[in-house]
Amino acid sequence: MTTSTGDRLLQRMRTYTTTSLVVMIGLFSLLLALGATEIPFQYVLLGAGVLITEFSFHWERRPPLWLAIVVPVVTGAVWVFVIMIGEYPATSVWLGIALSLLVSQAPQRRWKWLAPAALAVMLLPVAIIGLFTSFDAVSPYLVSGFFGWLGTMFLFLLNRWAFNLYLEIDAARQVSAELAVAQERYRFAADLHDIQGHTLHVIKLKTQLADRLIDRDPAAAREHLREAQQLIAETVANTRSLAFGERHVALASELANAEQLFTAAGIAYTVQGELPRGAHDELFGLVVREATTNILRHAQATAVSVNLGADSVRVVNDGSPASSRSLSGLARLGERFEAAGGTLRTSSANGSFTTTATVSG
Repeated sequence: MTTSTGDRLLQRMRTYTTTSLVVMIGLFSLLLALGATEIPFQYVLLGAGVLITEFSFHWERRPPLWLAIVVPVVTGAVWVFVIMIGEYPATSVWLGIALSLLVSQAPQRRWKWLAPAALAVMLLPVAIIGLFTSFDAVSPYLVSGFFGWLGTMFLFLLNRWAFNLYLEIDAARQVSAELAVAQERYRFAADLHDIQGHTLHVIKLKTQLADRLIDRDPAAAREHLREAQQLIAETVANTRSLAFGERHVALASELANAEQLFTAAGIAYTVQGELPRGAHDELFGLVVREATTNILRHAQATAVSVNLGADSVRVVNDGSPASSRSLSGLARLGERFEAAGGTLRTSSANGSFTTTATVSG
């Protein structure tokens, strides 16, 4: 559950980032191509725009080698051509995108020299052509080239930094999920130790005493053995209760445990209201525990809310599957609520699943 939820959220973030970047670059390329006055040049700009838009799809992973070669060459040739004819200085953005995307994919330790190198590649054609014309003729291209490089470099480096930050957060979420599982195992181990540790030590002592007394005082030895058998039976019963989650539980601790599990799974979790007062704290705690288990096992939830009343607990989650699911745990709890004079009901509508437990008095 935790892994699938995290993978789904990561894929959603990756899709959103790619779509927004590609749409922005594609629209800019289309407007730039339509702004050309000559029809043949419109096709040239449109072809270059298609290439740079395709190039932007590979912002996260390195593009194919042929694309990594063709796109800088084509956008560079367009840039040189527009400088020579004295038109369309905004095409500097295309070469800036190609260079900035390649720089942003390099290791960070290389950015400090790759970024100035990209600027040099951008402005070198302007400087060379300026030697044969005049500074006034190429000054707009110096400005356009510099800000085209600066803007695209900032865009891709910021995009890379933001997505890497999200990856770090996702890695931390996975660690938190594993920690939550480890904490749950530790809690079970601690409960098991509480049940068996002391009892087994007492059983050991009683059997040792029985062994010593079996010849001198057979009656006392039999009494010690009887008490040891009784302890063994109690330990087996308590262990079975622990395994099936039937030991005494507190609502407050189950709410806190649910918060850890849902947070680790990347599910929003809210609790409203005050803890119910009365003798049914354990029943309500079991409802929260069973509902939490069902959500993590069967639902694709993104949000869970718990509403506490004076004599009720209601758990609502989204992401409920359309098909029916086993509710054996809640069914058994329903019988206990009926015996206590209360009710436990479940309902599903529009992808939301609701568990409502009520006990009067």
